[in-house]
Amino acid sequence: MTASSPQSDSDELTPSPLTTYDLIICHDDRIVFHDHYKSPEERQHVCLWVLMESEVLAGIITGDRSVWIKELHSSFIEQQETRPPEGRATPDEIVDALAEVCREWDVQLYMSTTAKKGGAPRMLYSVLTEYRPGQTVAEHFTDRGSRTASLIERAEHFFASPGNIPAVVLSDEQRLAALVATLLMPATVTLTESVLDETENVYRSASSGPPVH
Repeated sequence: MTASSPQSDSDELTPSPLTTYDLIICHDDRIVFHDHYKSPEERQHVCLWVLMESEVLAGIITGDRSVWIKELHSSFIEQQETRPPEGRATPDEIVDALAEVCREWDVQLYMSTTAKKGGAPRMLYSVLTEYRPGQTVAEHFTDRGSRTASLIERAEHFFASPGNIPAVVLSDEQRLAALVATLLMPATVTLTESVLDETENVYRSASSGPPVH
């Protein structure tokens, strides 16, 4: 999966030589925070800072909610100090635990990681999520299966447990995109494909479906 980032007006994408770890936080159907980092550990630390100390979610995570986050954080700190390395939660598992708690307050935490190996892939399979005009996040994958898995993961964020998505939806990317768009309403979700122009080292749109509302 490649990094999730704001989508530019251009249909061309330049292959990135770096591995990055993105954090996206949404509330009330809009992006309130989005940045990328050099490691999962850095992303986790910033996520905790945004939730506990920054002004990004001021007025949302207060009182008992703030105490809940602090207690969860403290439990992970204690775990890191008392357990052997193989028994400790990974940075991404910690963010997942925070996302589970924050979902009850209509706050969604999303992670997206660039794991680029070797040369640039010939094709990119993308998901464009427009939360509102001027706030679009593009997620790029090197194969269709990874994109489908990501759509399923995003949809399952909204359910208390996995296994609630109908089989007819799981088997169709457009239906999955429509489900994600419904859960993020009034956002729109568009699936696109891009091919690498090796001459100019940019990705150009190969196909573009209509946005799903």
